[in-house]
Amino acid sequence: METGKKHLASLDSLRGIGVILIFANHFVYPTPYILFGWIGLWMFFSLSGYLITDGLLKMKALPIGQYFGRFYAKRAFRILPAFLVFFPISVALYFTFPRWLVFGSNLGHYWIYLVTFTFNHAPGLPATGGYWFAHLWSLSVEEQFYVVWPWLIFLLPIRWLNRIVPAWIIVSPVLRLIFPYFYGGNLAHPQTLVSYSSLCQADAFAIGGCVAIFRDRLPRQPRKLLLIMTVVVIAIGLVNYFTGASAAGSYWRTLGWPHHFLGQFNYQYVWGYSVVNIWAATLILSCLQGTAPAILNFPPLVFLGRISYGAYLAHMPLLGVYLYYLRPINAFSVRGLAIFLIWFANVIVVSWLSFRFIERPFLRIKNRLGGKQRVPAPTEPSLQTSTG
Repeated sequence: METGKKHLASLDSLRGIGVILIFANHFVYPTPYILFGWIGLWMFFSLSGYLITDGLLKMKALPIGQYFGRFYAKRAFRILPAFLVFFPISVALYFTFPRWLVFGSNLGHYWIYLVTFTFNHAPGLPATGGYWFAHLWSLSVEEQFYVVWPWLIFLLPIRWLNRIVPAWIIVSPVLRLIFPYFYGGNLAHPQTLVSYSSLCQADAFAIGGCVAIFRDRLPRQPRKLLLIMTVVVIAIGLVNYFTGASAAGSYWRTLGWPHHFLGQFNYQYVWGYSVVNIWAATLILSCLQGTAPAILNFPPLVFLGRISYGAYLAHMPLLGVYLYYLRPINAFSVRGLAIFLIWFANVIVVSWLSFRFIERPFLRIKNRLGGKQRVPAPTEPSLQTSTG
């Protein structure tokens, strides 16, 4: 698995857990195994916020040309090689298989959104793209984060970053509350409007960024903090379940946190993401300080996390092929479980091949484009005065 860069195994395991949650959430429409798997994707968002911010802070002292050149070269080496292989395959599958696998949507109407990484703004989501493309909306959200965040880190002094980045943790829930009102009062399913919006989901990246920015000033007992936050997430889920979210499905399929497209219960689409993001940040902090739960050092999870990008790209197209040839699939039957396990194994094989022969050569180049070592930001004089 060598890529030329040292990895923190527990952070890779967070990705591995996220992959498992997403797979279980996607298998198989319209009755998947679980309805809380969206939490895995928001773990990815928060982790991206931490990793990208930490990398940018290390390069902040570079001249502007080197700073942006290195950053975007590294992102290109990470994202594009596998995407440029999987995307044409998905296009071929689109033209090969019946259109009902894309829920009747026409590629000619949204291909421009796919190739410009603006698919989260394509009309008709979540149905647009079906099994071949629908999952790529989240990649678009990440790419838009990559466009804006480096400028914010480079142009703002540390004292402003200390204020603006945490502010997004408060601003985003407010945007999620008011955003639907700007769309002609279409409030029947407001969560479908806010889920795909980069602005409305910026707090997931911002809270990961806060871990990078304030890492030296955060609590030194993250295990206790993680335990408290985990209890809070479970308790809020129970309250949410017994006050309306039970309509989405049984507790063991929702944990009180139903799929975000069903998140209108008790305004869950406003505050639910915030709770999960804070929990994800405590997980990241625990990993960084070496107090993460032992499960996060489990080698299979680490392995799955390392190959997670290929798994993300491949899992839905492979599921579409399985569904076409093996339909109907009842996820809760013995046959359905066997199909799930075989599909999961196929995705892992394809993802490992992608990592080994497509991604890893470019990752080695990417990891040679590192920046200067990050040093603690100097304390502002005003803060020195106020703290004595």
